[in-house]
Amino acid sequence: PPPTVMALLTRVKYASEMTGWTVGWFLLFAVIRLGFFRKYSADFSNRVVSIIHAVVAIYYSYLCFENGFAGMFNNVGGPNTEPQQLCMAVSLSYFVYDLVYCSVSGELESVLHHFFTIGGLASGVLHGKSGAELCACLFLMEVSNPSLHLRTLLLEMGLKNTTLFSLNNLTFASVFLACRIVVGPPLVWKTIACPTNDLIVKLGGFGILAVSIMWGWRIVAMFVKEAKKLLGAGETKKNK
Repeated sequence: PPPTVMALLTRVKYASEMTGWTVGWFLLFAVIRLGFFRKYSADFSNRVVSIIHAVVAIYYSYLCFENGFAGMFNNVGGPNTEPQQLCMAVSLSYFVYDLVYCSVSGELESVLHHFFTIGGLASGVLHGKSGAELCACLFLMEVSNPSLHLRTLLLEMGLKNTTLFSLNNLTFASVFLACRIVVGPPLVWKTIACPTNDLIVKLGGFGILAVSIMWGWRIVAMFVKEAKKLLGAGETKKNK
């Protein structure tokens, strides 16, 4: 008979650690919320946690590339390496935490995004394969997230009408569009076309790409707006 989910979990490396890591993300939020940033909103503290995860995920996912960025598309559908297994397990624990937070906060788009992400990562961790494309996808998703979350932090800190805010917006938009709209589609195509990938991995890749495209038009508008703002400020200084 096929193994049960519980039997699979007992054989998965880092299975016990993932529970502790998930609890750790909740505790980190509590410390940030009740300690460091009490005067700001709960969303502010959650985004600080998200920035920390993004940095961790970028670091671990990059370590998974066999030949640097050139190795991002290598071994699609193949067995997981040790760095890939660790990378996916750490991020899976975070996304479980953030799914709970977003569900409670009513952030429906993020909940949808997280379902696709968790489905893909869980499949990779449980079945021990597809780590190459899942970690590459994780890298492409997370590399724009520090500037995304910093944008909201700056807004709450009252720094909207500053050069720093505009530069951060341009950085976010540029990285997002390059990673998710330019590099992302070929990776998703290889993931979907790979015969050894599970259906949930293929659906996860397609779902994340669909959500990225849905967000993409708004981010293009943001890029144009901030570019005009910075260029306008530059022209004003010249005229003075």
